[in-house]
This record gives sequence, C-alpha cells and structure tokens, in this order.
Amino acid sequence: MQIILSLAFALGLFFKLLHLPYHTVYLLTVVCAGLVISLFKLVRSEEKSAAVAILASWTWCLYVVALLKLFSFRNSTLLFAFACSALAILLYRRLRFRLDRPLQVLSGVFVLSMLISSRPASERYYFTNLTFSLERDTDFRSWDKYSFLLMRDGDMQGALAAGRAAINALHQAGRNDLLPLLEGHAKAIENGDWPVYSPLPF
Repeated sequence: MQIILSLAFALGLFFKLLHLPYHTVYLLTVVCAGLVISLFKLVRSEEKSAAVAILASWTWCLYVVALLKLFSFRNSTLLFAFACSALAILLYRRLRFRLDRPLQVLSGVFVLSMLISSRPASERYYFTNLTFSLERDTDFRSWDKYSFLLMRDGDMQGALAAGRAAINALHQAGRNDLLPLLEGHAKAIENGDWPVYSPLPF
C-alpha cells in the first residue's frame, strides 16, 4: 500500500505540472491516505522507528504540497514535518542509525523538500503552474499570480512581462470583463504597491 500511495503521489505531482483539474484534491487525498495508514501502522507495529520514519516521510509530502500550492498553513506543516523527523532520528539513534528502507525514504524526501523550498516562490510557481501547463495560453489567473510573485521577489520587469502575458491570456480566454483588474495590477506593479494577492473572481 505504501508503494502504491508513493506512486500515486508522484503521479499527482505530474498532474500538477500539467495543471490538470482537481490535481490539488487528488494530491491532498493521497497524502491524507498516507498519513492515516502511517498512523495505523504506528499504533499496530512493534518497529516504532520505521513506523515514525514512514509517518515523517508523508508529513514532508504534505509540506511539499502546501509549499507548491502556497497554502497559508505551509509553515505549520514544515514544523510538523521537522517534529516527526526529529522523533524518527531519536528512535533510530537507539538502533545506531540502521539504514533500512524507511530511513532512506525519509532522507530522500527531506532532501527533495529542502531543494524545492530553496528556490524562490516565483520560480517554483512558474515551473509547476506554467512551464508544462496545458492551459498556458489561456490561464490568465496563473500568469496574474506569477506577476505578483515576481514583484514580491523584486523582479519588476519580469512582473510587468508576466502581467502582459496575463492580459494576452485573458483575451484568448474571452474574459475581457476582467481586463480592468489586470490593468490595475499592472499599475500596482509599476508603483510597487501590491502588498497582498487576491485571486481573480471566477
């Protein structure tokens, strides 16, 4: 079951790169299933160190999803993942750090999470929402949010270019009713006065 869920999680990340509908629901469902099964194994298993390592691996998967989706609770998931990982390390210390499969998986997921979090938010967002998106030419919402993240990262020229791409995508999608909002965002970028991002109305 753990192998199936791990493959399902990897597939969910692929769905996110393609920006397919409901990929977030799919990813959260897989992660929640992994956490529940890990907790069940923790209660039933006699090898607590391996069970905690598996649970910690899924907490890092939850952090990756929260990080890529820019959820407001992503810092809480980070603290939770660190706490579970610290507990796993303490338990493995008693075993003199036996390098079994759960600990190897935990180490790999931790390294992957740190590599992802080390990149700027705008770079992560572009790669996971626009690079391979099937809706790239009409996804004005993603371009608009990308322009905000670029501005927040200090790339004003890139933010203005992403704003123009958002307007072009808006025309392609036939949603000219939202043009005043995007033009207002462009002016906010020029003035450096766009403190908080609010999603465009559907």
